[in-house]
Amino acid sequence: MGISLVIVKKDKKIKGKTEVCPIELKYTYNGDYKRFPTKEFVELKYWKNGTISNRCPNYTQIQKRINVIRKKIEDIVTEIMEDGGLPTPSLVKDNYHRALDIQINKQPKPKSFWVSFEQFYKEKQKQNRGYYKTILSTKNRLKDFEKANKINISFDYVFHGRFEYDFKNFCWEIDMKEKKNNNVQSKGLSNNYINKLFSNIKIFLSWCRENKIITEVKKFKSEKTIRNDVLVYLNTDEVTKMYDCKDFDYPIVYDNVELIEDYDKNGNIIYRNNLELVKDIFTFQCSVGCRWGDIHNMTVGMFKIEKGFFVWTMAKTKANVMVPENSISVGVFAKYSKGKSLKDKLFPKYSQQNFNLHIKEVGKYLNFNRLIKKEILVGGDIREETKSDKYLWELLSSHCGRRSFIKNLIDMGTMDNWSIMKLSGHKTIAAFQSYVSVTKDDIKKGKDLYTPQLAAKEKKEYFKMLNEIPTEILMKYISEKLD
Repeated sequence: MGISLVIVKKDKKIKGKTEVCPIELKYTYNGDYKRFPTKEFVELKYWKNGTISNRCPNYTQIQKRINVIRKKIEDIVTEIMEDGGLPTPSLVKDNYHRALDIQINKQPKPKSFWVSFEQFYKEKQKQNRGYYKTILSTKNRLKDFEKANKINISFDYVFHGRFEYDFKNFCWEIDMKEKKNNNVQSKGLSNNYINKLFSNIKIFLSWCRENKIITEVKKFKSEKTIRNDVLVYLNTDEVTKMYDCKDFDYPIVYDNVELIEDYDKNGNIIYRNNLELVKDIFTFQCSVGCRWGDIHNMTVGMFKIEKGFFVWTMAKTKANVMVPENSISVGVFAKYSKGKSLKDKLFPKYSQQNFNLHIKEVGKYLNFNRLIKKEILVGGDIREETKSDKYLWELLSSHCGRRSFIKNLIDMGTMDNWSIMKLSGHKTIAAFQSYVSVTKDDIKKGKDLYTPQLAAKEKKEYFKMLNEIPTEILMKYISEKLD
């Protein structure tokens, strides 16, 4: 009696562009046997002596699925023997199919992958705009994948096919266009972005299970990313320099100036220059730690709840946060709340795309030339243009304000991490740590380890030596020195 793997060479088929053969489990008892299909396929080059090579794509997932079927067969054999019967191949297979029929009857009514995804997306549209846009991006990448590979994504393909392997390779090789210095560059998606796509897919599958569309959730392997010690943020001097800059304030005119219309409570127009608005929003983020998604939800009245604090509800987490006022946050608030009612928006509308473009212009004008390393992995290779250090201004974006807020609070040295997390709205230390930069100056602080203790020891030994010198000699020496 035994269970072994067999490959069926005569049933070759083409999957994608590859010729593969089906794998079956063979149950043998007293010279008789039956085969059980696993719905797994491998190339012949990955098959040797009755085993699948660990070099086979999706090897771990394939083995897990085969082991599930093997365990079902073993359980059926055990059950027959415990009832005093003989586990013949025919009886085992009959019981196996009977168990499958029962499982199928328990399955929820099947829905297609895309019908389910559209329902999921429609539900997520009720949440903040930034979140459902990431769901839309995931949907667009999946549609691009279908079109490029001329296949239809199904739940069966996601759970039992080569979806994870195929989709990752598609993302690494995708021809994404990016405009830079008026040149169009092509590049694949980064590992970090791919991990986010799979995270959204997993969230979708969890939603499907909760809604009884499927009965299991798929685990995906995260791709390696590079965690740079120094993140993109402005230190306190740089934040202050940007806040103090008045060179873009209306009615000053500069290259590519654009007028932004804001309104007071009576409907009168208040003009702002585009770079003026960008630098003010950014320094406000640096001083209160809000996300971009919070900026255009903020009303004047949200900051009149608690005297001495800015209080608002975060769009992403729906958590209430309360941040103490400081000179910069009060200055920006006073400027943009003047003449408005409590229900009016604090800042006029401005697109995130334009903001990310123009904050770099402001940073360049202010000579933010601190060098930053920000390497990006695409598959197993570092993206070529990220191998060299970049100027700080080249990497500025709307999210850097929140990083600056957290890093500068840490550098004050007067607050513990839990108190800072209370201000930033983070619930877990892992999420909080992703915002923390470790600079060379931070590392240098390690040189002071044990210095106070050693200094005290040296001082004690020094006075001990002085006590051994006769008083008249010591006084004579001091007298001579004073003269």
